[in-house]
Formats: sequence, C-alpha cells, structure tokens
Amino acid sequence: MKYSKKNNKIFIRLKSGDEIMESLYQLMKLEQVASGWIMGIGACKKIEIGYYNGKIKDYTKKYFNDDYEITSLSGNFTTIGEDQKPWWHIHVNFSDKNFNVFGGHLFTGIITATCEIIMITSEEKINRKLDSDIGLCLWDLNNG
Repeated sequence: MKYSKKNNKIFIRLKSGDEIMESLYQLMKLEQVASGWIMGIGACKKIEIGYYNGKIKDYTKKYFNDDYEITSLSGNFTTIGEDQKPWWHIHVNFSDKNFNVFGGHLFTGIITATCEIIMITSEEKINRKLDSDIGLCLWDLNNG
C-alpha cells in the first residue's frame, strides 16, 4: 500500500496481494483519522461479500474466487465502543469476465492488479452503537 495525504484527503494505491479491509484498518490507525468516506475502483480476487438479512439479524455470505474488476467501492469509517476501535462499513460492486456484476457488503478481497481509493477524512468523531431492533451497529449521532 502506498498513500499520499493532502488536507482532508488521502489518496491510496493498493498493490497486488494487499487485502482491502486489512489495508484500510492499518491506514486508519496510522493516520489516526476519526471518520470519513471512501470511494475506489480496481481489480481483485478472493472476495467475500454479504447481504444483511434483517429477519435473522445476520449476513448471508458468498465467496467469489476468480479475478474481478471492482466497478465501485464505497463506504464510511467510524469508531465503535468505549475504546474507539476503527470500524469500516464498505459495499462493493465487481464484474467477472462475462460482465456479470455482483455486489454487497465487503468482508474481504485480495487485490490482483491495483485499487485506487480516495479517503475523505473528517475531524468529527462518529461512534457506532448496537441497535438491537435492527441487529447492527449504527451511527450514534448523539455520541453517547
């Protein structure tokens, strides 16, 4: 992973073999950013995505092992818990060699060629809190 920081923007280039989520967690800790958004495109393999099933309050997951084109990577990052651990919420769309497109909540993905991402950071601390009705940790905009 290589990156360049300018004001509230971080330009990120992931390289072949980098795991997307692991790289983003590492960068968030290195730069000590509180919250923000990302957008990106690239290519990857070994992708695990999920669809949140509100009836069972859990993700149905699917694994894709071939090479894919990332047509859209977007999400946000915040913190969770009293110890303010980094928390990513990322969705991804990707296409196969037949131009079929798949998408969902990203759990993991290994870069094959590159992934170019822009991270827009904010000094605003947004913490997440479990919403037991929905079963997910959602933005706590009251910060408490």
